[in-house]
Amino acid sequence: MSFLTRLPVRSLSTFQRYYSTSTGSLLDRLKDDRKTFMKAKKQPDLNVVKGLLSDFTYFTKSANFIEGTSDNDALLSVLQKAIKRRQDSVSQFETGGRPELAEQERMELSVLQSYLPAQMSADEIELEVAKVIQEVGATTAKDMGKVMKAWKLDAATADRKLVSETVKRLLN
Repeated sequence: MSFLTRLPVRSLSTFQRYYSTSTGSLLDRLKDDRKTFMKAKKQPDLNVVKGLLSDFTYFTKSANFIEGTSDNDALLSVLQKAIKRRQDSVSQFETGGRPELAEQERMELSVLQSYLPAQMSADEIELEVAKVIQEVGATTAKDMGKVMKAWKLDAATADRKLVSETVKRLLN
C-alpha cells in the first residue's frame, strides 16, 4: 500500500478554495506582488501584503465567512477593513504626538489603497446620490436611511462615509 492511498480524501472544492491560484484576479495580484516584493527586498510593502493575505485567510476560515461569497468580494471587504484600521491609526498617532508612526501608517495605507478598484470622484458620487434621491423621493434629512438603503454602488468604488456626507448635504 503506497503512502498516497492511505491519505484521507478531501473534497476538491475545499482544496480549490484554499490552495488554488485561479480564484480571482485581486488575490492573484497580491500573491504575485508578494513574490515580487520578496525578490526586490521591499520589506515594508511585503509586510503589508503578507498581513493582508493573512487577514484574508483568517477571514475565509472564520465563522463570519459566508459560503458562496466570491474571493474577490471577501478580499475587498478585508482590504477595506485594513484601510479603515490604518486611517484610524494615523489619526490617533497624530493626536498622540507620534508623527513617525503616523508616517509609517500612511505608507502602509498607500500600499493598501493601490489594490482598491478605481474610486468615484466627489462629483460622480454627487450625481449618483442626486439620482437616488429623485428615485426614492427623499426631501428631508429624515429620508437619509431610505437613500442609503437604495444606494446600489459597491462600497469599494465609492466611500460610504463620503456618500453619507453627500446625502446629508443634498437633503439639508
